[in-house]
Amino acid sequence: MADTDDLDDIHGFFQFANISDSDDDGLFVSVKPRTVEFDVHAINYTPKIDEDEWFDHSQTTDVDGWVNTHTGMDEVTFTVQNLYFKGEYGRAADICKQAVVALYKKHGPNMRVAFMRELLEIGAKSAIRIEDSDKLEYFYDWYEQCGGKNPGHCIFRAEALTKLRRLDQALEQHIEYLDQRRLDAQVWELIGELLVSIGDTKPYSGTGVQTSWLRLALGAFFVSHSVIRGCKGWRSSELAIKRKQLQTEQLLKHATETLRKVSPSAASASSGSDCEDMVWELCKTESILDEASQQRLLQSCTDRLATCVKWIFAHLSLGSLDDVADEDDEEKNAADL
Repeated sequence: MADTDDLDDIHGFFQFANISDSDDDGLFVSVKPRTVEFDVHAINYTPKIDEDEWFDHSQTTDVDGWVNTHTGMDEVTFTVQNLYFKGEYGRAADICKQAVVALYKKHGPNMRVAFMRELLEIGAKSAIRIEDSDKLEYFYDWYEQCGGKNPGHCIFRAEALTKLRRLDQALEQHIEYLDQRRLDAQVWELIGELLVSIGDTKPYSGTGVQTSWLRLALGAFFVSHSVIRGCKGWRSSELAIKRKQLQTEQLLKHATETLRKVSPSAASASSGSDCEDMVWELCKTESILDEASQQRLLQSCTDRLATCVKWIFAHLSLGSLDDVADEDDEEKNAADL
């Protein structure tokens, strides 16, 4: 019988019993990653989709017949996306319009809403780029028939309605969005811009009520600032930091311009590179409307606009200006559970 001292030689499993993990040839030594160096600029590759644009038959085929081919709907979608990103907004809008008509002619009420919605969004954004309000209204009216109230739909409607100068409806869509996603700094900023624009329209322009609209806008800008300041989810990448900086600078610019209209003396006192905190403190204090001012503002509004204003009053008075950061933390903690 073999001596127990020779077990290491006899049984393969025990061959490694006396080998240290620190040895260069050990079984569990971590292998250093191998790096391959190459010059990415030396790669000369053009995707086939960009090279021959196989999907674009817009010059040779009528859109009505194109949509009815086996892959026609996908090709139409690829084509209008490509045209939009190349800056050919007029052609993109025209093809979208023809495709919408062809789709409805083919499928009627049973058509796939997802296809239709994508075409309508691209068409509307193209119309906005070329400032064609007639085409934009056409696409928006079709979009309304698609239904849907998720946040993305609300944001799209608000953008289109703002360009169509249907400001009360745009404000309504932003509020519907915030009912689902309360802590969106950009949407609060857009609400502030809308309130300024509403104040500039008849019958408010040049009246005391216009100042109330501007004060309400300052409150919206301050909430936007509070959300940005309180958010702990910003990424540390260079792109995210740059985006935050741009968003903050744009918001400060809008707030300062509005503050200058409400209180020129206060705006002058807070001007300068080191007075950012003072601007936001003034926005907070100047946004407060007394009961009489609130009632005058509500009485001057349509029913739809009054509902929106009451919603904003409620969110500015329920601690939104002070507790946004804490609320942001609570939402993040709830999402993690």
